[in-house]
Amino acid sequence: MNRPSDSEEVNVEILKLLLQVAWADDTLDDKERAAVAKLCKDWKVPDETTAFLLQHLHLGKPLPQPNMALLKSNRHAAISAAEWFIGVDGVVDDAEKDFVNTIEQLLS
Repeated sequence: MNRPSDSEEVNVEILKLLLQVAWADDTLDDKERAAVAKLCKDWKVPDETTAFLLQHLHLGKPLPQPNMALLKSNRHAAISAAEWFIGVDGVVDDAEKDFVNTIEQLLS
């Protein structure tokens, strides 16, 4: 997936949102973890932030909460990333689809 924004802050908040999506079905697939790690690298997220996000992903919950106000002002990028991410493990679960629908409503 292409870098959604020129803003590092927006990209990090979208990654936080993707962590939420990854756990929406209460299962963390290795492909989801690998996708987050790859996005951090591709989006040039600082190493310290990447380590923080991957550690939270590994631990599961509680996950860092994304800044919804910032995501709201970048709604299209956030929703596009979430929609892309739900298929990253090859399985689109109903819980993940429901979570993306909730995101769309929250960001409206």
